[in-house]
Amino acid sequence: MKENEILSEIHRVREEIARECGYDVKEIFRRMRAQTEQLKAQGWSVVSPAPRESETAYALREEPSKQKPQP
Repeated sequence: MKENEILSEIHRVREEIARECGYDVKEIFRRMRAQTEQLKAQGWSVVSPAPRESETAYALREEPSKQKPQP
């Protein structure tokens, strides 16, 4: 199978960032948040993607019984 150049680049950059952060997830996210704030300060609009239908949470609630309690 032919190598996908885009995926290879993503994996290379991901590995590079993880190595720079000592493979510490908290440090990776701290760095990501700092970069996001820097982009906002530069005037970029930062948005979150809309949730997919499969990710939407639904709550089910049982309706109370309308029968009178038996003595």
